[in-house]
Amino acid sequence: MTGTPSGGALTAIEIPDATAEPAAYVRALLGTLGDRDPLEVYETTAGQVRRLCQDLSAGQWDVPLGAGEWNAAQIVGHLIDVDIVYGFRFRLVLTEQEPAYPGYQEKLWSQLPHPEPAELLSVLAGLRAYNTALLRGTPRDRWQRRGTHGEQGREQFGLMVTKIAGHDLAHLNQLTRTVAVATGANAGPGSRRNGK
Repeated sequence: MTGTPSGGALTAIEIPDATAEPAAYVRALLGTLGDRDPLEVYETTAGQVRRLCQDLSAGQWDVPLGAGEWNAAQIVGHLIDVDIVYGFRFRLVLTEQEPAYPGYQEKLWSQLPHPEPAELLSVLAGLRAYNTALLRGTPRDRWQRRGTHGEQGREQFGLMVTKIAGHDLAHLNQLTRTVAVATGANAGPGSRRNGK
């Protein structure tokens, strides 16, 4: 759950490891989304990411949330990776009879080369527009189609859309907290990081 305790800091959304605890991972994503419209969340995420990151300096993009955590560039890159993976899975489920698709090593993917931050934002916006057109244009009766995730088992197309929306909310929370650390917003006046 997101929240702001009395200190004003955003509370982390805890999501179990997808490979180690696939069922708990799915439950956590669904719980994070709650009763929000998954398409609306999915469609608006790229704009929220752009707003969160618009004032980051080159150096601030590389400041992690904490030791062993991702920085803003890695979080945005991960959202792009997820759109690539889910865009492929969406299309498989819509065009093949109960296809199977593998999981992937998201932490290893995050270490692969990626474009400069400003381009990351454009890539995310473009992929989201492309995949949103697919989702919005797919009749709801086709949302019952199924595929088999290599780690999480059989799932309906509609569940896939719901999962990615919950995933977006968890990473928007992470990105908000990361940007606050990178810019010094959590530390009070006079302690902003200068990106060096």
